[in-house]
Amino acid sequence: MYRIIPYMPDKLDEVKMLIVDPIVREDLVGCLEEFPDCGILALEKETLVGAAVFTGKNDVTSFTLYVGTSFRKRGIGTKLLLELEKVMHCSAVSEVYCDFQEDPDHSSFIENNGYPLQFRSNLMTLQSADSILSDDRIRFYEEKDYETVHDILHRAFQKMRKQVGLPPQESPRSMEEAERFQKNRTSILLLEDHSVIKGCIVLDGKEIDKLAVAPEEEGKGYGRALLAAV
Repeated sequence: MYRIIPYMPDKLDEVKMLIVDPIVREDLVGCLEEFPDCGILALEKETLVGAAVFTGKNDVTSFTLYVGTSFRKRGIGTKLLLELEKVMHCSAVSEVYCDFQEDPDHSSFIENNGYPLQFRSNLMTLQSADSILSDDRIRFYEEKDYETVHDILHRAFQKMRKQVGLPPQESPRSMEEAERFQKNRTSILLLEDHSVIKGCIVLDGKEIDKLAVAPEEEGKGYGRALLAAV
């Protein structure tokens, strides 16, 4: 028999061990660390079998839910969700989005519990490329670009946070960030059109860390061009 309890920080290591997928682990653990009073856990006797958390006691929020792979199909996910909904209701939440890694089982679970699919995001991996596109609008980051690049990243990710129900997050300019950008300038590409920076892409080794286009410039192909250049 399992029971649902409020999240306790001393269970964080157990949560990390429970979650197999590294992307889901990073997401759920990060939310628990940022919103510890918004999490709940499912225990079978004293064994952790599931966890769920929502992203702040706001009018609009999102949630992430996970049940250990060997404990699924027992109704634990449904019980976690019902308990989480009670907590969100008591926190005056009026609109909720679900953050989940899509597959047929996950999609049917979410839709069966009354959460219509409104948007998708995907983990993308480039397998091969027949040609490398060149674009003379794209160049490497320079020290003078700091304020513009910081502003584009901040505004683009604030918009994304709002769309998925996350609260605004302060991101002040800093000398430390400026120095980090300059140190890693060959890992930051900018798209400049008519002498105006429209977007940027930041690499972390062989991975894309961030891709952002100024919100007012979206839908013009700038993000696609940055991806093609990378």
